Amino acid sequence: MYKKAVALTIVIIFCSVAISPALGTTISPSIKISHTSKITKDPKTTNLDYPLPPPITTDMVLEESIFRRKSVRNFTEDPVTDEELSTILWAAYGLREDNTSTVPGVGGINGAVIYVLKEDAAYTYDPDNHSLVFYKAGDWRDIVGWQYYAPVQLGMCYDTNKIDRNLAGAEIGMIDQNIQFMTNALGLGSVVTAQTPSAIDPLGIPENQEGFTVMPIGHPDYDSYDFVYRPFWISLLPRIKNSNMTLSTALEEREESISFGDTISRFEMSQMIWATSGFSLYRDKSDEKYQKGRHRTIPSAKGYYPLDIYAVKNKAIYYYEPNILTKIFPVPVDFVGFPIVTYLKPVKIGNHKLTIADACSEPSIADAPMIILFILDREKTRPPGSPDLSADSLLHIWYHDAGAGAHNVMLDAAAWGLKANIYEIEDQQAIIDLLKLNEDITIPILAVPIGR
Repeated sequence: MYKKAVALTIVIIFCSVAISPALGTTISPSIKISHTSKITKDPKTTNLDYPLPPPITTDMVLEESIFRRKSVRNFTEDPVTDEELSTILWAAYGLREDNTSTVPGVGGINGAVIYVLKEDAAYTYDPDNHSLVFYKAGDWRDIVGWQYYAPVQLGMCYDTNKIDRNLAGAEIGMIDQNIQFMTNALGLGSVVTAQTPSAIDPLGIPENQEGFTVMPIGHPDYDSYDFVYRPFWISLLPRIKNSNMTLSTALEEREESISFGDTISRFEMSQMIWATSGFSLYRDKSDEKYQKGRHRTIPSAKGYYPLDIYAVKNKAIYYYEPNILTKIFPVPVDFVGFPIVTYLKPVKIGNHKLTIADACSEPSIADAPMIILFILDREKTRPPGSPDLSADSLLHIWYHDAGAGAHNVMLDAAAWGLKANIYEIEDQQAIIDLLKLNEDITIPILAVPIGR
């Protein structure tokens, strides 16, 4: 498979310029908007609960929201309606019909706290009542979200009494991913930002909470979602497809399972692996300063993408290469129409699922037809000439990447009638020994079993 991928790479160097211009069609969002209402509140009154209107039901297909995932940094002054804010907060961390959260956490632990910064005051989001709880009067948006102006700023924090910083990073990675998907589906935009020390510290949050990320929410000040569909896919893996499930439905129906059986198809395998950190089939034609041609399914600090993805099957363990061209050519991934050349490389023969199950202290993993491993390569977090983000104190950043990718798998599994779950890899050394990795630079983070 690897040799064929390299051979195909040589071929596309000669054909990509001629073929790719003929593959573009304009993509536009599909949104179902309900009426607008206003929340009446007195910012001088503390400890009051202000109910949010029901969330909007979006009809954008899940995979399209993943294809269109991108960072938006510049916003107009147009307000975010209460219905839009309600929908974003529900997607981020709301309760579903079965009274569980829209994000699974890791090991079923939820410890996040969301601050909502508006012009009049700062609030916290109460998922139980789907409401805003007054926290502090005043306009904190430009203080906390100083990097980018926006009508609303969301400050993601976590409760240190419930969860540690690394697992909080994984959970907030899922929350931030949902925010980017839903703002996209509503025609709004956002970007994941993080500062050290935490940008939300001036707000004066409780001692048992720590700040993590800030996400501005608003209307893009340009045609941010100017995409063309360019599925230039060269691979032995089946091409990614759209399901029939909307983003809203996937958030509602995502299911954690502790029982895995049966098999999954090659297409389903390809789809799940792509969701971890693969490249979009859309090409971004916007004039945004930071647009990169093809975006990936998750964001990553400084665009480093230091996670290695492994697919564990019954007969072997495979290494996932999202696009070999990014390693061969020092140019943007969609420069002159370069395609996606992706493959799985076998790295370990045999069935090793029991070893992974033991490393996660979860026997049921061994029965899953496929397990995806998220493993940090610290060498990729300190590229030459760029900031070094490899310190132990920054590991939570890369747990954020892993959480976002694992959550993508959970959502896409639901869209294709599959079940999944997310487990922390507790015995990291066991996975390092299994894959013969460098223990000085490698940190196994999460395991995601997938089945029916």
